[in-house]
Amino acid sequence: MEQISRDERISSIENKLNSLIQRLSTLERRLSILERSPGTLKAPTPPPRPTSSQPTKINHNYLNRAIRTARRDYERKYR
Repeated sequence: MEQISRDERISSIENKLNSLIQRLSTLERRLSILERSPGTLKAPTPPPRPTSSQPTKINHNYLNRAIRTARRDYERKYR
């Protein structure tokens, strides 16, 4: 009885070993393909361009109008 259990464990270990051998050969084949063709790798993508921090024309007009109004009010008050 003990001999059968031992034989089953040995058989299980052999099956696992055979499975690992097959997986290892597959991984080695895939690795060799990757090593042979380095040109198939994608080039790193450039970082995204920062958005413009300059105000749009509408905002620019608003700022100019606000500055002119403030300047006019200041001149009226202190003249």
